[in-house]
This record gives sequence, C-alpha cells and structure tokens, in this order.
Amino acid sequence: MENWRNRWNDLESRALTNPFAVLIMAQLQANRYRDKRTRLTPKFELVRRLQHYGYDPDVAGQTHRLIDWMIALPEDLEPEYVRAVSALSEEGKMAYVTSIERVVRKEALAEGRVEGRVEGQAELLLGMIQRRFGPASDAVTHRVRMAQLRQLSAWSLNILDAEALEDVFRD
Repeated sequence: MENWRNRWNDLESRALTNPFAVLIMAQLQANRYRDKRTRLTPKFELVRRLQHYGYDPDVAGQTHRLIDWMIALPEDLEPEYVRAVSALSEEGKMAYVTSIERVVRKEALAEGRVEGRVEGQAELLLGMIQRRFGPASDAVTHRVRMAQLRQLSAWSLNILDAEALEDVFRD
C-alpha cells in the first residue's frame, strides 16, 4: 500500500477503466484519515470521481458500496454525506445533450404538440357534432379521429352553417 500512496496520479488514470484502482484509492484514504471525523471530504471526492468514470451502473453501485464500507464516517456526519451524494446524483441526471440530440428532441416536441392539437381539435369537433346532431356513429368518430389538422379546422368551421351532419364533411 505504501508504494501506491506515492503513485496517486497513476491510480487516478487507471481508475478510468478499472474499479479496483478506485478501491485501492479508498483504502489509501481510509488509512490516511484514520480519524473518522476527517473522512467526509475524501470519501465524497472519491464518490464524485466515481460518477465521472463512466462505469456500468451496477459496477459503479457496487464500488460505491465498498467505498462506503471502507471509509466509515461517524454517525453524525452521515446525513451531511447523504445530502452531498444526493446533490451529486441530481447533477448527474443533467447530462450533456449533443446538438443532434437537441434537434431530435425539438422535432419530437413539435411533433407531439401537433399530435396534441389534432387530438384536441378532433375531440372538440366530436363534442360539437354530438351537441348539434346527437351521438356520432362509430364511422363518424373514426373519420374525425383519423383526420389531419387542416381538415379538422375546416370541418369545425363547416359545423357553424351545417343543416345536416353530411354538410360538416363537405370540402
């Protein structure tokens, strides 16, 4: 262990791909900070680094459990550690989004808004049909729900002058 204490930078570079390097780092920190009251920051720093190494979530979770066991804290410091790790976890959820992902998300949101408008317009038109002409048949309901927004808008205006249900669907 003494040999690794002098090679901390080497351990950090190995930790990028090897969780055992992180465990050696944890053991070194546990030995260095024997007074449990001084362990909070070193323990948190190891966990923070662990999050950035990009390990599989299961491997990261197991490694974190071992760090937690190896670098024990006094009971009164545990809540502070839990708060710090929780905040770190929330930061981790805000992952970097590439420009391509932003475009795809933007397009998906726009598409979702259009679909929502179409569904809303269809339900509104069906409600107007029911109020004006009575309950709609399954065929009419299907026709309205399958229509495009432009068509639904036209039909919604047609209902204002329609004397019969067929007049609603004229072009």
